[in-house]
Amino acid sequence: MNFSPLLPTDLPWNEQLAFVLLDGASQTNLLERLKQHDPGVSSIALFDGTPFTELRDISPLLVTIEHPEAAIFQFYCEHAQEEWGVLLFSPEPAHAVAQHLRKLLAVEITEDLPVMLRLADAAVANVLFGSDDQRLFGPLSCVLTADCVAANWHRHQPRLPERLDLPTPYRLSAEQNSALDQADHRRALIELDAHLLSYFPAHHDGKTLAQRWPRLEQLREQARALDLSSKSELFFYANVMASMEGATPEQHSHIHQLLQTSSLQPPDERVALAAELAHQWAIQRGQS
Repeated sequence: MNFSPLLPTDLPWNEQLAFVLLDGASQTNLLERLKQHDPGVSSIALFDGTPFTELRDISPLLVTIEHPEAAIFQFYCEHAQEEWGVLLFSPEPAHAVAQHLRKLLAVEITEDLPVMLRLADAAVANVLFGSDDQRLFGPLSCVLTADCVAANWHRHQPRLPERLDLPTPYRLSAEQNSALDQADHRRALIELDAHLLSYFPAHHDGKTLAQRWPRLEQLREQARALDLSSKSELFFYANVMASMEGATPEQHSHIHQLLQTSSLQPPDERVALAAELAHQWAIQRGQS
């Protein structure tokens, strides 16, 4: 991924406290990695003191950043394009910020239907703090999230001077829930991009993710048209398209039939078989 935009220059480093919220579920042994950069790192595991205490090893970590030259902050910036962290500013200390964020670890879609949020995922944070609900900010004065698709930063700040109480449990609006679903779909395409770059680099054109994005969306829409809805089905379909690139319909009619024709065989099995046949065809073609 290419990601080079600089952070805004007018961030309140000197007036407020700075933190990065990092996703422990995305990185193995995150705290140990942080200690390699700064043995004295100050962090709070958000799962501590919550019903998720037993999952502490994958807890989001709220890490204090003393200044923008700090090793931990440089580590965050180096990995910002991976979107497993969020930059936060607040006039209040770390424990107050952590207490507020813990209210958002589990939220409701409807009454008595709780879901867990990956708060440190930049796309999730972008949805929440980009919504109209000012209660979400609590003690936070500024939230920045990296966008690896657009290759820029999203900056969110409360519009109201007064702090509003956040109800517990917090219930997502229909708009927020829909936006979070879109964030999931976006994440699947980002992962698909990485997959195609790894296995089909010659057939996945574009120097930047933004340039490759229209093709990724096209693959998703084509897969949906074939009733392929899961991420694994999307990946198998993309494998088929990449393997068969340059072939005429006559050369792979059996594969086309597998994708297009409904049968008693589940869609995931049909597309997996189509991917295997396409892979075999590509190997034979390369040997001829």
